[in-house]
Amino acid sequence: MVQTRDFPTAVIASISTGILLCDFGKMQEAAEYLMGHPIWTHHFADKTLTLEMKRTIAEQCPGMPMEIDGVTKDNYLEKLAVIEAEIGKTVRIRKGRGLTAMLPAGG
Repeated sequence: MVQTRDFPTAVIASISTGILLCDFGKMQEAAEYLMGHPIWTHHFADKTLTLEMKRTIAEQCPGMPMEIDGVTKDNYLEKLAVIEAEIGKTVRIRKGRGLTAMLPAGG
């Protein structure tokens, strides 16, 4: 049986764009759900992982942006409002079997 869970659009857009639009802990929780197992903080710097997460989000959430131009600490809520107007305030994500289990735990 496929497990699914609803997440705020801000959380999933943070993963897909690489721009934090929410609390880091919520983004990490969603990333772990999306990939299917724990992700250590340093794994977010791994290009293979980030590309896999973006690919998975693009498959599950058509229309979710993969980048946002001109985001600042003063306008990120306005940028997020545009995304939410197009997609909605939440999106449903399938629990994954993910890639990070193959990544090294250290360094």
